[in-house]
Amino acid sequence: MTNSFIYPIPSNRKSRIQKGLKTCSITIKFRQTLFEKFKQGAQKIHSKLSELSDIVDSKKQADDEPILVTLPEGLIRGRALKLVDNTTYYAFQEIPYAAPPVGKLRFQAPVTPEKWEGILNTTKNTKICYQSGVHSNFEDLTETEDCLYLNVYTTVKPGDDTQIPLPVLVWIHGGGLISGSGASQFYNPELFVHHNVIIVTINYRLGPLGFLTTEDGVIPGNLGIKDQHFALKWIKENINLFGGDPKKITISGESAGAMCIGWHLDSLRNKDLFRAAILQSGTAMGAYSHQDYARFYAFELGKSLDSNFTSDDSAELLKLLQNTSASDIINNTVKVVDGKEIGLDIVGNMIWGPVIENKELDGALITGLFHEDVRTGNINQVPILLGFNSEEELLLWKNDASIFEKWAKYLDSDPSNLIQNKFNMTKENKVTAGKRLREIYTDGTFEDDLGSVVRFKT
Repeated sequence: MTNSFIYPIPSNRKSRIQKGLKTCSITIKFRQTLFEKFKQGAQKIHSKLSELSDIVDSKKQADDEPILVTLPEGLIRGRALKLVDNTTYYAFQEIPYAAPPVGKLRFQAPVTPEKWEGILNTTKNTKICYQSGVHSNFEDLTETEDCLYLNVYTTVKPGDDTQIPLPVLVWIHGGGLISGSGASQFYNPELFVHHNVIIVTINYRLGPLGFLTTEDGVIPGNLGIKDQHFALKWIKENINLFGGDPKKITISGESAGAMCIGWHLDSLRNKDLFRAAILQSGTAMGAYSHQDYARFYAFELGKSLDSNFTSDDSAELLKLLQNTSASDIINNTVKVVDGKEIGLDIVGNMIWGPVIENKELDGALITGLFHEDVRTGNINQVPILLGFNSEEELLLWKNDASIFEKWAKYLDSDPSNLIQNKFNMTKENKVTAGKRLREIYTDGTFEDDLGSVVRFKT
């Protein structure tokens, strides 16, 4: 049965509403069909490749000589592969950049991994961080807390000092801070590698494991972004071992990854770790860029895990969380409370996100509002490339287009809803600003022009 989207159209609606809804319905249906076909095809291809992995690897191995790199923590082994034009490149997958954040390290800032004996095999992606709500379709990837790894892909053979150091592109994946990975099953590096750009992709903690905080330092804030920061320092210090130029590092990300890039631009603790940034479909200036009620939701999660937990002591909450299984923490029952939403989240599923930290706390990374720091120039002033796709919000709601009607009603009911609580404005000024903001997207109301809702949300 074909999925379609039927909008109830009252008889008193204007003809342009019908035309706009029809256009939205056709667009959504087309994109959904295209996406599903692409997804099915990708899964079939991946399944076939998994079956033939041994054969493929044996054919793509460039030579039998071990590909080794000596890191400060120990020796790692990579593998030599071939691009489509028969160019050799070298892949190092699942290099530990931080210690596994388990036991007493759960809900703590990342630390350097312990040294290892012998040769660590870094030739395959097998681990990703726990996902919330959206799970990987790749059977060869395991969700685990032991997930703080990065991957390096380079055309420079380790130990070859005759090559000019190559520029480096670091990729931070999107996924709403609740899903995604830097694994090659998600992101194939070969296009950039073909153009002599070293690619580094990373995993970072997601959901409550990466963004729950008590805001007082007991459970530090922004752990997922601090993982990224820790990885950036590792890259700066070690990329020369893979033929990379530590002075030519560009950081890049998409959606939530782009928002994280924005926060890295904002944090002066990242000074000199990169020379440029690319933000795709996201910034740290958006409505979803930070959580104002993080401590409240941290204790709500504690109560959801143990009905007898009534404490407001951060240390007791940390003890509870460190003695609870990671899967129970991820699969919690915490719901968004009215008046404590992130941005324009009327769907009620966004809770865990970045916070503005007290600059006096040890290890604080994000200590100021992005728009204010941009206005005052208090950011890492490097070249920036950013952009987005027209009406890309449609992709997120391809299975439930009725959400746009709910948003339209919500936004029209009170113009201040367009502003929310992200700006220091009076209620009266929020209403005025909301009306003017709406005029940018439509001449009438959102309910009479659902296409304008898509553009506004995009």
